[in-house]
Amino acid sequence: MYVFATCCRVSLHLHNTHFVGSGKGGGDNSRNAARKAPLAGQACNVPEALEKEGASCGCALDFHGIFLHYSLMKRRAKTADNPILVVDDNPLVTTLIAGILSQAGYAVAMAASGEEALERLKTLVPDLILLDIEMPGLSGIETCRIIKKDARTAEIHVLFVTASNSKEDIVAGFAAGAQDYIVKPSTREELLARVRAHLALCKTQQELKASRARYRKLSFLDDLTGLFNTRYLYQTLERHLERYPDRPVAASFLDIDSFKQVVDGHGHLNGSRAIAELAGVIKLLLPRGCYGVSYGGDEFVLVLPGRDVRAGSRLVRKISEVIAASRFLTAHGFDLGLTVSCGVAAYPENARNMVDLLGTADHALFEAKWLGKNRVVAYGEIQADGGHVPAFLPLDRRRAAPSAQGALPEADPGHSPKR
Repeated sequence: MYVFATCCRVSLHLHNTHFVGSGKGGGDNSRNAARKAPLAGQACNVPEALEKEGASCGCALDFHGIFLHYSLMKRRAKTADNPILVVDDNPLVTTLIAGILSQAGYAVAMAASGEEALERLKTLVPDLILLDIEMPGLSGIETCRIIKKDARTAEIHVLFVTASNSKEDIVAGFAAGAQDYIVKPSTREELLARVRAHLALCKTQQELKASRARYRKLSFLDDLTGLFNTRYLYQTLERHLERYPDRPVAASFLDIDSFKQVVDGHGHLNGSRAIAELAGVIKLLLPRGCYGVSYGGDEFVLVLPGRDVRAGSRLVRKISEVIAASRFLTAHGFDLGLTVSCGVAAYPENARNMVDLLGTADHALFEAKWLGKNRVVAYGEIQADGGHVPAFLPLDRRRAAPSAQGALPEADPGHSPKR
């Protein structure tokens, strides 16, 4: 039986046919994907009052420019219930196609013109668009061009449905961004075969894109803690300083005190669990826009945009106090207490570039260890006559006398802040 036929055959075919989603606003796109659980699933017993206070700060993870790649993924997820949009100025044709698709189990939405189709696409994300070429007003080719220029709808497959065998029309349709065309009259079997093929192709493309996005995201995360890794730190922090040279950024090195004793007394597996639980405390208390980095083993780096060394020190001190008041490994039969030593520095107060910033924060961490651990030391607090100067710093920096404002000479470009 032909899809496009006489009015008599249309009426016979449509007898007892039910249509889905043909009214305004057809298709339900209000469902949001379930939010993922935190990457580090381990938990520790954080004091209730402090947990509530920390939760009010919001989630710490902010992917900044690195994950602008995912902006196209923010479009509502397609489901089997998303409709196929049929666009034709002939109501008999749209009704017939809708009937065939509905009987095959597809949800359907309809539009009588290119203008109406574009209006419907403001609230509708169909899985597929069947579009007539020759329509009064906005033609199918013009409508397709507009659809493909909109980032929200550009990836939707468009199949032209046309009575024209003209090569010029077909070429123009592909040039406008269409993926395929169907020449009418056409059989029901051909229509459904093309629809199935393009829906399967769309699904495969979406899965591939989601897989790439997922693996890219994982490439910047630490498996154990769910915090970012050093690759993300170096790329993002350097880019941030270049993009916002006049904005302050505080950085802090955190080191778990006497962690070797934890491993010796509880084993490496429980040591790793304790690190993951402590990272969970950090993530709970970091404000939105700040992020944590697993710097290797029992060391972490916190990046705190918009904060000078004083504001950064206050936040880091709060985090260290919560860690000291928490109990770890309770789910595994232990009652472990941990403390951290922290060094804080800020750009441009104590540093002129990323290497400087991480190096001075690391220097302040060494001072905190030197003074007895379980404390927060800001780089500007270190005095030349009393401060411990680590050997890893370049000679010019070891000879320099940091002032209360932390003014520093330019760092050796060959120096790496990671020890």
